[in-house]
Amino acid sequence: MGNIQWILGVEPATLPVEWRECVKALFLQETGEVYADVSIASLPIPAWEGNLLLVDMDLYPAPESFKGLMWALPFLEQGVRIAAFALQADQQGQGWGSHAWNHLVKVCHDHQKKFIQLEVKASNTGAQRFYRTRGLEVRKHLENYYKSGLGYMMNGPVPANVYSS
Repeated sequence: MGNIQWILGVEPATLPVEWRECVKALFLQETGEVYADVSIASLPIPAWEGNLLLVDMDLYPAPESFKGLMWALPFLEQGVRIAAFALQADQQGQGWGSHAWNHLVKVCHDHQKKFIQLEVKASNTGAQRFYRTRGLEVRKHLENYYKSGLGYMMNGPVPANVYSS
């Protein structure tokens, strides 16, 4: 396991079922939320530069190569919404989140997007800290957004520069 990198992703509906199973397992492991295959497949994530998969290229294209994802999509006229951003536990704290974030910031600049928005579990203080250091703030409490508890809607302006970790 040494050739890990972000690659452009595809629409979730076009992921092989084995890959969607890996996505479901990651969501369960990292968020505690259970998703059906049809829920993953029906996410409106386009095949564009804001859709990334973290993979081990030594194992790719096997499903075992999957290490994480950032699924973002154009939102309203001037925004981008991060629909999902998760890394396997052994990949966290290694800069992969910052790499994906910086890529998304560049995509936002290329597409003249002005803000980034997402939802995060209230209990996920690590993710909130990650987003706050990048200029996002909690704007709304989302009661019953997650099966397991409260969610927050966070948003903020697209940073002028990429984040230095």
